[in-house]
Amino acid sequence: MGENIHQLTSLPYSNFEDEHSEDADGQPDHVPNLHVENVTSSGRKPGLTEKFHKLTKEKKITIVLASLLVILSIFTIVYASVEKHRKPLEDLLAKCKAVEKYKRIDAGLNLTKTRRQCLNRGACWDSTALGSPHCFYPFLNHRGYRVLETSTVKESGMELDLERLDTLHPLFEDEVMQLKCIISYETDSRLRVKIFDPKKDRYEVPMNSHHEVSGHRMQYILSITREMFGFSVSRTHEATSTIFNTTVEGFIFSDQLLQINMALSSSNVYGLSGDHKDGLLRKMEFNYQSVWATSVGKRHGAHPFLLHVEKDGHASGFFLQNSNAMDVILNPYPAITFRTTGGILDFYIFLGPTPAEVMRQFADKIGKPFLPPLWALGYHFGSESFDNDQDIGAIVNSSIPLDGVWVGKSTLQNDQEFSVDTARFPNISDIVSDLHDKNKLLLVDTRPVILLNSSLYDEDATNYVRDSSNKTIVINVPGGDAVMPDYFHPDTSGWLQNILTDYRSKLQFDGLLLDENEPTTVSNGAVGGCSETDPYDNPIYSLRNVRKLKTKTLCPSARHHGGFRHYDVHNLCGWKSSVVTKVAMSKVITEKRGVLLSRSTYLGSGVHTGHFIKENAATWEDMAHSIVAMLNYNMYGIPLVGANICGHKSGINEDDKSTEEEMCVRWHQLATFYPFAKRYPAIETEMLKFSNDSIARIKSAVEMRYKMLPTLYTLFYSAHTRGLPVVSPIFFDYLSDENTLSIQDQFMFGSGIMVAPVLQPGVTSHKVYFPKDLWYDYYNPNNIIDGVTEPGYADQNVTLDKQTYYARGGHIIVTHYNTFPTTKEMNEKGDYILDVYLSSSGHSFGELYTDNGVSLHTISHDQFLYVKFNATQEFLRSEVTLRFPGHNNENKIKEINVRGLTNHTQQVTVNDSDDDWSDFTFKDGVLSVKSLELPIVEAFMLTYR
Repeated sequence: MGENIHQLTSLPYSNFEDEHSEDADGQPDHVPNLHVENVTSSGRKPGLTEKFHKLTKEKKITIVLASLLVILSIFTIVYASVEKHRKPLEDLLAKCKAVEKYKRIDAGLNLTKTRRQCLNRGACWDSTALGSPHCFYPFLNHRGYRVLETSTVKESGMELDLERLDTLHPLFEDEVMQLKCIISYETDSRLRVKIFDPKKDRYEVPMNSHHEVSGHRMQYILSITREMFGFSVSRTHEATSTIFNTTVEGFIFSDQLLQINMALSSSNVYGLSGDHKDGLLRKMEFNYQSVWATSVGKRHGAHPFLLHVEKDGHASGFFLQNSNAMDVILNPYPAITFRTTGGILDFYIFLGPTPAEVMRQFADKIGKPFLPPLWALGYHFGSESFDNDQDIGAIVNSSIPLDGVWVGKSTLQNDQEFSVDTARFPNISDIVSDLHDKNKLLLVDTRPVILLNSSLYDEDATNYVRDSSNKTIVINVPGGDAVMPDYFHPDTSGWLQNILTDYRSKLQFDGLLLDENEPTTVSNGAVGGCSETDPYDNPIYSLRNVRKLKTKTLCPSARHHGGFRHYDVHNLCGWKSSVVTKVAMSKVITEKRGVLLSRSTYLGSGVHTGHFIKENAATWEDMAHSIVAMLNYNMYGIPLVGANICGHKSGINEDDKSTEEEMCVRWHQLATFYPFAKRYPAIETEMLKFSNDSIARIKSAVEMRYKMLPTLYTLFYSAHTRGLPVVSPIFFDYLSDENTLSIQDQFMFGSGIMVAPVLQPGVTSHKVYFPKDLWYDYYNPNNIIDGVTEPGYADQNVTLDKQTYYARGGHIIVTHYNTFPTTKEMNEKGDYILDVYLSSSGHSFGELYTDNGVSLHTISHDQFLYVKFNATQEFLRSEVTLRFPGHNNENKIKEINVRGLTNHTQQVTVNDSDDDWSDFTFKDGVLSVKSLELPIVEAFMLTYR
């Protein structure tokens, strides 16, 4: 690397605009020719030479000595200057050479393409570096900001005054000279660092957090470097192990570019991604993650949160509360660069130390997810291409259990939102009535736009998004020109409530999906384009993966109520539209819980909405990726999530229908454990045309989902009250097992079931990783995998009829005893089975939450039932910890199965009965007790000896 790395050889960080410098290839730039005139002796006046020769000898000597003295003085000055800077320059070059390729932090800012441009930034250049930045920081440790003596330290944190170092040579345009840094010890396990310009208001995300400062049991130690400002965080019990460290070169705070680099303790990083196809464990190979909600590349959401598994096996979280367009660069150092185009730097650090604790702490900050109605967890089906009433009726009358029927643009009149095409669907009101009579629900896919030819359009309305001159912006969307409601405007909620009230009088809907609410347009910006001179429409810095912010969305210079530029709030539009729509829906659907899903989300969206991964393909690859996306959204606090089962658009060869059927069967088996299960094909309801065998297998998978509803609903109760995920990566429960850190084709359903779906065609033997626990094959009582003594991969026999999931020893799983066509009937008539899976130590625990599934405020109004279960090698008992008169559950426990018993059971008694229970069997460590009639609302004791 030595001869190819260059650093400034003039004064440090001076502008390098010498026209004789080298270009990016190391070759000299163009050198102009030197022109010298021919001189003749005729016709000219005597020159200096002739005049010098005419001087006396004494004068000649005087001039020569004076000249020598001047030359000597110049030489002395130059030599002193060279000597003064030679050592620093040698140090700089040495620092460049010392930066190994994997430690390089990109200094190019997507603007630097040549050596000259790089050197002008005071950075190092290495054009031979394949796979790493050519322009990178040399770790000089004297650029950035220093802490002033005016700073103060308080019990609850610090207030630091920062002043920029090297003010003559900024790393970017318009760098702020003085900053304020407020450090808050918000809780024992949550730390906030807020850096901002105290002299200028900048956009801040309107998200408040709950403070609970104690200062007595802090899990962290915060260290500050003063001469070059930075902060590092370590744990109190391991002060030598640094979790995050920002004392890394490249801290920038300018008007339209803010950057901070953060060294990590390990490369185990998760999060930041969304629907698009990145792995669960992020690759730290100078990868760029652009955070800008857009339909381009299916980057529908913005989630600047990461989960970090440290080198010592603890977990921590990091959230940058900033809504501007940003690039997050994953460096192999390991380090992360946060580079955002506006706002402020507002960091939250969560100390865990387990992933579950990080999720709890994160949920305390952004808000806990809402509790969906039970019917939202049933099976949903719909299509964008329903042609008539009969198509919808065919879905309603299907033999497969079903709770939600979805309709979309095909039911609209001339693509106008909140309208009904009564010519094509003359009997849709009767169909919806029939649907409700059968305990099924209707949901609508809608967009947050109003076409100019719609009756809803009002040219005098003030709650549309406007341009910088306060004129309503017109955009182009499928269907024609349109305007976009401004969800930041206080009048929009009431306006939307009126629209939904009128719409529901025509179509009795029960829930909505907000589609294309990034927002998405056909045009790039407004009709007529965006400004060519506005700095917000044309920022100096361009995201790596989204070159122009106006692509397929509004002009960044567009204005929202309050004077907010779209440039600042674009990433919040999905969140804000969800908040406003949820409020409006609650005033229209007043009698029960409705459901709202959103295509675009931000951190905190899960308080109001779920997320549907709609635009996927009917491929095995997209089925596998849906697991990663589902796990990511649960980490973001949005647990009600699922992918379009079997794909939105066909991706299988039309001549290979058998493969497509097999894939759709396997996908339904996977979707048994989706938090949200919806099939929504773009073209036709081809699933109804599958073979009878495939239909039967799909029906079996859906019925298994309905049997699992007690466990699934209880998991959503835990998410709502504790902030825990419904599904999670394997490593959440096995942090000390490094093999689990990269597993993304298996996942945990709660903490008691491990799902290992088949994700390829024609599989008969499936390789599954079993962490350190006892694992029970759900379908084969004799198949117990001892991961306690031998954790690792094991081959498992599978058939197309079998779903591959395993119960974890130490857990009690509550399922329904029988199945019914809807969740309402399941909740009212579905009795229970308790499946007890004993751990290697002979214990198991479980819980059940249940309410009527639809009422508002069931928890706050004490209208629910909560039961705990505890089992050993000798007994199983229940404890009804919360039972309220407002919840009437007459269902009973009909069957109990205990697996993992080490002693042969010969006697079973129920409660204090003097008589033994006769209807039981015991074989190979499995006890099955049947014909029970144990009311779920009453505590019981089952003894087996």
